[in-house]
Amino acid sequence: MIFVTTCICVCALGQEPKEDVGIVPWTRKAESENQVSLEIASRKYIAEDKPDIWLVGVVHIGDASYYEKVSELLDGMDMVLYESVMPTGSRPPAGNTEEEKFESTLLSLEFVADITKRVIEDTGTYPENIEDVFIEATILDSRLATWAEDASVDAWGRQFVLQIDKEKNEVTLWCFGADGKRGGDTFAADMQATREIIIPEDKAAVSADKGIQAEMADMLGLEFQLEGLGYDDPTWFCSDLTIGEVQEKFVERGADPAILETITGEAFTAKLASGVMKIIPMLDLLLGGGVQETARLLMIEILSMPGTTDLLQEVEPELNNVIIIDRNTEVLSDIAFTLEYVEGASSIGVLYGAGHMDDLSVRMEKLFGYTAVEEKWFASMSVDPSKSLLDQSDMKRMRFMLEYQMKNQKKSKDDSSN
Repeated sequence: MIFVTTCICVCALGQEPKEDVGIVPWTRKAESENQVSLEIASRKYIAEDKPDIWLVGVVHIGDASYYEKVSELLDGMDMVLYESVMPTGSRPPAGNTEEEKFESTLLSLEFVADITKRVIEDTGTYPENIEDVFIEATILDSRLATWAEDASVDAWGRQFVLQIDKEKNEVTLWCFGADGKRGGDTFAADMQATREIIIPEDKAAVSADKGIQAEMADMLGLEFQLEGLGYDDPTWFCSDLTIGEVQEKFVERGADPAILETITGEAFTAKLASGVMKIIPMLDLLLGGGVQETARLLMIEILSMPGTTDLLQEVEPELNNVIIIDRNTEVLSDIAFTLEYVEGASSIGVLYGAGHMDDLSVRMEKLFGYTAVEEKWFASMSVDPSKSLLDQSDMKRMRFMLEYQMKNQKKSKDDSSN
């Protein structure tokens, strides 16, 4: 009976949420005499004979003290499922058929080869073995070591072989196919992924190449989420889609796959935005301060506005279905698996962007019977409005303009649909 119930739940995971999603806010603006803050909610959910689940809403850039509070909350969890669209090939190789195992292993081989190249070029030294790659990868990105280590074992249970050729400045990752022996054909054929190593003379320039969110954190004098939280904790597990899976979902949903380039910082517009953000600290210095505070104030105002999340569903429903619904479905699938097969877990933390939480909370209640019983609010970023370049009348006009733009976006979408 339990197995049948779980199967029904898993089948229901992919269903679209109903119109009544959005019961309680997950972000709010808190104001005092000398401070305005963006607060993010975390809520505890319980269900009979099931582990407690904390939905921990998060913003991707914030004050260092904010991430410390989030970490303290998550430290008490038996396991944490976190948000992070993963590189293609970062899942552990697997498959039901020899063909599926071969294709999955080949993707992972390419991924681990990319990580190996990145580690060598960043450190300027060649690893002694593949385990050294995992150790150094942790320094680059605390998530990478776990992903690379999991992906480095082929679908038949054998670890990839690392070959280094310093004379040619090349590294090669090998897998010897289904039989684990050199040579062979079809699914027993050898697989290899070779990367040329180019160690740059100016390593500082390479290290300075950051993503959009990290650039924004620097610009606002804040901390980036990946630097503020402990993703290398062995009880933390990535619960998200891969980049390849997101691209497939975009096609299935009829959304524009080019938006993924903007999210990952690969598009020209994203690079232009990154350049503009680098100028802001310089402007702050030239104008004698106030620019960073103004930018923070604008961000707090936008992220705390009611209906911001709903606007994405109304204006770009196909994009919303991929970014929110499909990725949440992956989380709910992992929760269903944990409830059915993982013993001894009394608490689960789900660390995801606050925009995901409306849908997650409603579907958790419908699928698994969870009810919210406790909440905590953490200030993710704060600013003294008197230090910004905007006075109260400017802020009032800005709020009006933002609300007008939101309504205009929705109207434009409605007009184009008619």
